[in-house]
Amino acid sequence: MHGWLGAVLAIALAWILSTRTPEGPPLHLLATPLVALMFGRDLAAVAVAPAIIAAILWRQGEWASAPATWLLAGYLPAHLTYLLHRAADRFVPRNVFTYIFLSGFFTPGIVFALTVVVAAAAYTAAAGVPWQRLADGFIPYGLLLAWGEAFLSGLLAAIFVVYEPRWMVTFDDARYLRPPGA
Repeated sequence: MHGWLGAVLAIALAWILSTRTPEGPPLHLLATPLVALMFGRDLAAVAVAPAIIAAILWRQGEWASAPATWLLAGYLPAHLTYLLHRAADRFVPRNVFTYIFLSGFFTPGIVFALTVVVAAAAYTAAAGVPWQRLADGFIPYGLLLAWGEAFLSGLLAAIFVVYEPRWMVTFDDARYLRPPGA
């Protein structure tokens, strides 16, 4: 429970430390993919709700945007992370290296990039901002920030796998630390 509450706090801090492009939604690290690897997709999606409340209170944001924010920054990344992790677990040899790099590093980066594109499409549809404006500012900066999401998530996943593997619900010693051919 303490770890999950710490993850909620980390998500809230990541979201409060955001920036905004001239025409676009705020840009911030999601932290949802790492939390999905740590606690599973359902608890990660739930962890986003208090973060949304904290970010709206901190920035005096609009409460009407909370459900869309939860869908785009909570539900979608948590479930995409789960799907990509399951694909890597099924189709790639299971070892610590593949877990850290595929699930811990590449998956959060890909999930962040996909979330940026989906958020831009949703923002275009809801706010009526032309796609070209988002393609000139929000999307390129969002795709650059995907590297930061991937790096931070991969680094923390590696640390947790080595020092506290019980914090990573998607990591199983019996599956990933098995000797070759066993």
